[in-house]
Amino acid sequence: MPDEIRAVRQRAPTAEEEALHRWFEEQAKDPPRPLEEGARQIIGLVSALYSVIFGILALADTPLPAYLTWLPVRVLGAVVVLSYMVALLAALLVVVPGAYRYAAASQTQREQAFRRLMQRKLIGLRVALAAFGTGSVAFAGLFLIVLWG
Repeated sequence: MPDEIRAVRQRAPTAEEEALHRWFEEQAKDPPRPLEEGARQIIGLVSALYSVIFGILALADTPLPAYLTWLPVRVLGAVVVLSYMVALLAALLVVVPGAYRYAAASQTQREQAFRRLMQRKLIGLRVALAAFGTGSVAFAGLFLIVLWG
């Protein structure tokens, strides 16, 4: 047993630390909405555009439309389908909740958990936007080739 007991001084939390504390308290009820709303928009757009792209590619028709034998249509069609799939998966990663462990009394661990959460969502949304943009450019090219071909 120690011979002497020392008092530990604690400082009052700063305004920034208090704001972060309140933010964590609210996160159990309401996760980072703007990032997730953006991801949900991408999910909705990709879902709608998949029906359009598969309508253009008309894979079920017999005989197949002549434009499906053109190499640019096949390549752009594959790029669109794969890009939109990457966008959909990345956007879903933004929306799906993740588990972050931190000590409730540790401001440092809270800040690290907050940074990991935001980094995961930002990276997922950026990947989704890049893939969606790539797929949309390829989709526009595919549509123009089929339209003018």
